[in-house]
Amino acid sequence: MMITDIRSISIFEELSDEAVERIMPMLSKRQFRKNQVIIYESDHNGDVFLIRSGSIKIYSLFEDKEIIYGVAFPGHVVGEIEAIHYDDYRIASIAAMETVHTWYLKKQDFQTILDEYPSVLRRCYWLLVESIRILNRKAQYISFLDTRLKTANLIYDLYCNLGRKAEGESAYIIGYKLTHHVIANMLGVTRESVSKVLKDFQEEGIISIEQKTIKIVDLPTLRGICDRVCSHSPDQRRWYTKAGDNSIIDGA
Repeated sequence: MMITDIRSISIFEELSDEAVERIMPMLSKRQFRKNQVIIYESDHNGDVFLIRSGSIKIYSLFEDKEIIYGVAFPGHVVGEIEAIHYDDYRIASIAAMETVHTWYLKKQDFQTILDEYPSVLRRCYWLLVESIRILNRKAQYISFLDTRLKTANLIYDLYCNLGRKAEGESAYIIGYKLTHHVIANMLGVTRESVSKVLKDFQEEGIISIEQKTIKIVDLPTLRGICDRVCSHSPDQRRWYTKAGDNSIIDGA
């Protein structure tokens, strides 16, 4: 699905028709191929990217090791924090996980929009708070949980954000394909350890995996594993609950 209305971008939802007409000429289209870096950590650049299609990862590299802070999908915006801040030093790298289409906004134009439309600034603040919550939960996973519990909680997070009912079944499908390597980098563990846990979950009848698609076969058991250590409700596990909606990628 390709976003064509800027109001499908989370921070612009409240704009009037007149505001949309004012902003659209400021936008440029940019396309990125799979694995292409969109933003480099530590660069000084305050430009903003609005995701129209595809998915991206937000990550850092340290001695050739990658840690993925999160993923984002159509309707999300990246780079807005640096564009608002007086110092546009990039706090993380961003790369395309598949072909990605974006709208591109120069920092100066974005700041003009913030001055003219307070609802956009308010929604940027909401996104910042949501991002902090996501990072806090990730820090808890990485610091306090073993690989089995980390993996269970990540799968449950994915269900809460990207899950949909499997047609004609009681199972749920995660509507996005993730390799073992990506899952490991999201959890800060080795790919081998993640593969072992995923194999265990399949043998226990909790999940099944086919062509990189995770199907949750026994949701109550998965939730029970997670609730023993991280009793977050599904709403608390949602990414960008007020400013955005990942349902746009359902069926991808």
